[in-house]
Amino acid sequence: MEIKIKRAEKNDAQTIADLGKQTFFETFADTNSAEDMEKYLSENFNIPQVESEISAKNSVFFIAFCGDFPAAYAKLNVHDAQTERQGEDSLEIQRLYVLKAHKGKHLGSALIQEAEEEARKQGLSRLWLGVWEHNENAKKFYAHLGFSKFGAHTFVLGTDAQTDFLLQKRI
Repeated sequence: MEIKIKRAEKNDAQTIADLGKQTFFETFADTNSAEDMEKYLSENFNIPQVESEISAKNSVFFIAFCGDFPAAYAKLNVHDAQTERQGEDSLEIQRLYVLKAHKGKHLGSALIQEAEEEARKQGLSRLWLGVWEHNENAKKFYAHLGFSKFGAHTFVLGTDAQTDFLLQKRI
């Protein structure tokens, strides 16, 4: 199936909110409390919040489609939009999620390539991201694409403080 990637616009907020809720739930619901999941999903994937993030000056979303079906997305941040400032040469991949039914179709790799292209366009030389310390599949995926660990930080899901490994890749 053909993969198409689109830079999101404000009118894509519903698509991103829906993808965000479903992919995050599919990835983490079985390892977190229902209350923490509900709190995180309602705070981060409501339409006003997503519209605000799409409109942010130093953030961009990309949606990956399998044919005409939106199946994955990524949120990229630079400069002051990064969740942690990592320098002027850095682009953060804050979110990269693929619907469970579409895993293995290379959508994640296509979105990483899009992130690399975006970084190059902006004259940046480094990608970085946080990945939950217990998400073995994601850690293997990023290692396969050339990312390596350089630190850790706390990620709060609802009321639960969790540890994310920080990974980076020079481009």
